[in-house]
Amino acid sequence: MLTNMYYAIYLGGCAIVIAVLGIILHSSGAVYLNNAFAGNHTLARAVGRLMDVGFYLFSLGYVCLSSVQVWGINDYGTLAKNVVGKIGGLLILIGVGHTFNMLLLALFRQRFARTGAGA
Repeated sequence: MLTNMYYAIYLGGCAIVIAVLGIILHSSGAVYLNNAFAGNHTLARAVGRLMDVGFYLFSLGYVCLSSVQVWGINDYGTLAKNVVGKIGGLLILIGVGHTFNMLLLALFRQRFARTGAGA
């Protein structure tokens, strides 16, 4: 019974986190990408779509791998501990991936600035 509750809470919580963060990162990232690629809107949209796909693949992959590792959920305290710990792991994964992407985009921005808008 508690295992089923774990799956419902964990998968539902992860779906909400992934959907909300995906929307926020996509909409806010569009402006940043246009700036990073010196106004090349076609390139910015293409990179944005690729980053969206990477975000969803990493997030859903983590959720799939971590959801099967359930150990002895005998009470609500253990249930909460497992759900919070695994959602926290998802948030750390997303944060590390976002930081990595921001660093790469900063490098692209510098390259475009040095070469005269990619010319």
